[in-house]
Amino acid sequence: MTTITQSFLKLIKNLILPMFIFGQIAFGKELYSMQNPKGASVELRLALTHKEHTEGLSGLMPKDFSESHGMLFVNPEMGPRRFWMPNTFFNLDIIFLDQNLKIVAIEKNVPAHAGYKEPPAIYQTSTYVAQFVLEIKSGAKFSKVLNKDDSLKFIGPISLQEIALKTRQKQ
Repeated sequence: MTTITQSFLKLIKNLILPMFIFGQIAFGKELYSMQNPKGASVELRLALTHKEHTEGLSGLMPKDFSESHGMLFVNPEMGPRRFWMPNTFFNLDIIFLDQNLKIVAIEKNVPAHAGYKEPPAIYQTSTYVAQFVLEIKSGAKFSKVLNKDDSLKFIGPISLQEIALKTRQKQ
């Protein structure tokens, strides 16, 4: 027999929590942040869906994305990750992270490419095995101090592992 408390907890786990995770971006609330080893942090926009991964920061103007913001691409598991830069209007630092948020690679000052036409060629990163990828405006104080093998800290109302699990369930 299920108690009211058990039913309520099941409702939170199966309905309210996913709505919270996937709905936070739609309402523009920056509820998540990432902290570097020196204690500096950036507010995060989470890219959770295939569409959000494809769009990334494309079309966003520099004035609409400050140095205190980052976009975190959440993947359900470790795998090969490669990024390219069509329709971007500012250079980026792209940080590839494992499941424990340890930096496996950083590509700094990745060149922007307004539009989709070539030439010049649209920049593509190398391929790295990672679970999460963080994009930050190039030269931001947050990323200046980062090195391969540093670990970052995710701060939010729920863990990044829970978010990744929900992303896996949505796919």
